[in-house]
Amino acid sequence: MTLMTMFDEYWTILDGMDWWIRLIVGLAASVLVGTFVQMVAKGPVLKYISKSDNKYDDTLFELATPLINAGVVLGGFWLTLVWVFEGDSSKSMMLATLIVIILLYMIARFFVQTVDIFVPLGVENLNKRAGVDLSGLESLLLSGLKIVIWLGAVMVIFGRLNIDITGILASATIISLVIGMALKETASNLVSGMMMVMDKPFEVGDKVTVMGVTGKVVDIGIMSTKIRTGHEHLVVIPNKSISGKEIINFAKGGPEDSPKRVNLRLNIGVGYDEDPAHVKQMLLDVVRECDYIVDDPRPSALFRDMADSALVFRLNCFVRDYSDEWVARDWILTRVLERCIDEDIEIPYPHMQLKYDPASVVEQKAADGAAEEAQRAADKERRKAEARVKDEAETAARMKERKAIRARIEELNAELREELSDDAGDEERESRLATIAEIQELEHKLDDSGDDD
Repeated sequence: MTLMTMFDEYWTILDGMDWWIRLIVGLAASVLVGTFVQMVAKGPVLKYISKSDNKYDDTLFELATPLINAGVVLGGFWLTLVWVFEGDSSKSMMLATLIVIILLYMIARFFVQTVDIFVPLGVENLNKRAGVDLSGLESLLLSGLKIVIWLGAVMVIFGRLNIDITGILASATIISLVIGMALKETASNLVSGMMMVMDKPFEVGDKVTVMGVTGKVVDIGIMSTKIRTGHEHLVVIPNKSISGKEIINFAKGGPEDSPKRVNLRLNIGVGYDEDPAHVKQMLLDVVRECDYIVDDPRPSALFRDMADSALVFRLNCFVRDYSDEWVARDWILTRVLERCIDEDIEIPYPHMQLKYDPASVVEQKAADGAAEEAQRAADKERRKAEARVKDEAETAARMKERKAIRARIEELNAELREELSDDAGDEERESRLATIAEIQELEHKLDDSGDDD
């Protein structure tokens, strides 16, 4: 006698017993199978998953284990009811439907728990990669996915109960259209924000010009972008407006090894009696002494134009960091003026000569005020000398301070890269946030141009 034949005989005997005996046997078998599945899940399956390097499969298995155990038991109960009450469709249908509803509830609950765990992780990873604040998107995704999951479960249950959901769907469609029209602008900003995440025209910390606003990007959200101007004004621009406008990004115009490099061009006018070669060499000597200017590309000085009252020269050079543009301009123009005075290079300016008649009156006044004029000239020279010394001291101190700030920024970036190479706990994550905040504050100190143009 084969095993299949023996099973058929026992099944025939069991199928001929009273309904309550079959019910007890079916329920007991369901519980036994559920217990066996639970033992297998907590034994070899859990041991195999624990060996995996992926930390998320442990969490997913922990969430799925109760659903699997309950699903096996409830599935056994449902088969038992169909078998026992095969001749009584009303009882079997009622109880089987109840079991299906419980199973659907547990499945929906499993997906909701999965969404609660994995959506924040996904948004956090996207934040790190894109450099965009998507905290608002996280709550929106969580709420939307949960609504979809529970609505799907409810619709399946209604279908199981033979409840007509046509009217409900029609009402839901109308409500969705009304909500969609009301949230048209919000949805447009949301889509534009997601496009910016993929395109990445700028990042937090970049100096940009958008819609006539120039400043540093302090936050990129899913609905809007916040820019802090040089006047300490916080400008909030909807992402929809940014997506259709021209964007100037000062932080990414240079090469890969120096993305913040910016071109500095100055027009210098001198008198018509000056030698162009002398003037060009003087300008190059000045710019080569400036620590803010890079050696490659090399600075250049060209004779650009012959204006009405001046010879115009173009000094072309590159500043290492766009945040140094205005202090570099100040340093160069100050030294050019000093060299022009020292080397007796004329700087033309509009002037007017007044003549008095008779000449004796002018001569008498000049003689009377000669001593006073000489004293004023001496006082002016003294004040100029004192101002020059003070300006040199302030310039040297400013340069020293900026070098110290840059050294500190490099040190903090090195620490941050070292921390990001390892898995971080809560304390390490707080330390990283503090480091990033300090870097942003130091970079803001460097960007002291005092002008948005």
